[in-house]
Parts: sequence; structure tokens; C-alpha cells
Amino acid sequence: MDTTSHGSMTSQRLMPLMYDKLRRLAASKMFRESGLQTLQPTALVHEAWLRLLTSKSDWDSQAHFFGAAAEAMRRVLVDRARTKSAIKRQAKEDPSTSLNDDHSNRNHIVVIHEALKRLEAEDPKAAEIVSLKFFSGFTSGEIAMMLSQSVRSIERQWTFAKARLFQIVRDDFENKSA
Repeated sequence: MDTTSHGSMTSQRLMPLMYDKLRRLAASKMFRESGLQTLQPTALVHEAWLRLLTSKSDWDSQAHFFGAAAEAMRRVLVDRARTKSAIKRQAKEDPSTSLNDDHSNRNHIVVIHEALKRLEAEDPKAAEIVSLKFFSGFTSGEIAMMLSQSVRSIERQWTFAKARLFQIVRDDFENKSA
């Protein structure tokens, strides 16, 4: 893999090498997200890449780059979900518009994003694994290779992270319902 003189990789050098992988990951993510049909996988990758370029960061490894790409895709999806939610809220407030949806439920991507922010403060490694799995679609094996850990260790951290995220979401829901 091409690196700069400092041993780090720029997104301009990495993107052509990783584009197909990112595009496949985005396509699989978009396929699973029924509410995101207005955003195509190519658009998601391009928007994430633009965010990576504007960050002017260098990457120490493929894992670092994919972690940053996962975070960029996460931010794109969260921003889109928030915009969509705001549009629905405005439409609901407009009596001339009729929508059949129940808008009291927040978009699940935003809920996961908010819970993930809390998990990041508690356990950054577990949050990184969630981000790589949920927002980028990597398998435990791929994450293990990227992070130089065993698959068993990744699976253990994934199990913990899912349970903790469930607890965070449940507690948040109960607090808002009370």
C-alpha cells in the first residue's frame, strides 16, 4: 500500500484502493436500511469520502482508514436521518399536509448514534467495533484482522457492546416515557 514519507496514508491515495470495498459495504448497508432508499450507496461513499478529504487526516493503517470511513458514513446517515425527521416534523405541524406515519418514534439510526456516543465515552474499543459492524458492515473476522485481535475477542466485545447499547437505549426510552 502506498504511504507518504511519514508512513501514513492519505485519503487521496487510499480511496482508489479501497473504493470498491467501501462501495460494497455501503450497498449492503443501504440494502438493510429500508428507510434510506433516497440515498444510493455510491452517493453515501462519495459523501463520506468528501468528509474524509476535508478532514485532511492521514491514516496509520487500513484499520484506521476504515474506522474513519465508517465514522464518516455514520455521520452521513445520521445527518440524513435527522434531516428526514425534521422534514416529517414540519409536515406534521402543517395542517395542509397529511402524513400517515407516526412521527413520535425517532429514526433508529439516530437512536443508535446517540447510544453509541455514550458507549464511546465508556468503552471506545467496543464502540469502534459497533461502528465497523453496524455502519460499515464488516464481519468479525475482518475487524479482527484490521485491529490485530482474535475473532473470539472481537465477538466478546461485540456481545458486550450490543448488550450495553440495548441497556442505554432501554434506559433512555424509560426515562423519556416517565
